[in-house]
Amino acid sequence: MGNAGIQYTNALTEGPDGLEATFTVNVLANHLFVRLLQDRFAAPARIVITVSDTHFGDFKHNMGMVPGPAWKSPDALARTGAFPEPDTTAAGRTAYSTSKLAAIYLVREYARRLPAGIDAVAYNPGFVPGTGLARNAGPASRFAMRRILPVMALSPLATSRDAAGRYLADVVLGTTRAPTGSYVDRGRAARSSEESYDERREGELWEAAARFTAA
Repeated sequence: MGNAGIQYTNALTEGPDGLEATFTVNVLANHLFVRLLQDRFAAPARIVITVSDTHFGDFKHNMGMVPGPAWKSPDALARTGAFPEPDTTAAGRTAYSTSKLAAIYLVREYARRLPAGIDAVAYNPGFVPGTGLARNAGPASRFAMRRILPVMALSPLATSRDAAGRYLADVVLGTTRAPTGSYVDRGRAARSSEESYDERREGELWEAAARFTAA
């Protein structure tokens, strides 16, 4: 289960290797994790990577809180300053949605490359307030995420932490039926955004991730 994720208030934060931190954590770290463990998988097995419906980039899926992805070459996305006004919160959130689109691309590439019986699935928990995802945001945003927005989990607009955990367990254990390469929206396999189906980008990202992680 690759559940690592981070969102910054800019697109200028570097990770320890000098690469943009959002892309490093949300994409490269999960890829390295899978590749290092690949030889230990034995069918039947399932790899689940947490993604986000922010990759749709529309109001329906993120209530206008996160700009949609702005795809560029993986080499550009891996460097700081890939988006306009990179020192702004909007750029940081664009880096986040773009990284989640990239994670879906990698899952689809895993589905093609891994041996039969080793499935790869992208899991979207929806908007889950009350987590540490916004820990790098300003004080007002952190307060809202922890104390105010969790109330939204009582509506279809958000998912509680407990529900997100149950949905995730169902995906990992195979209770939620999802063939390899699937996008699971909470409790069911669904269609991801039209932009997320692009074999050229998937292959390009795979090659770049291999270079950046040497895996």
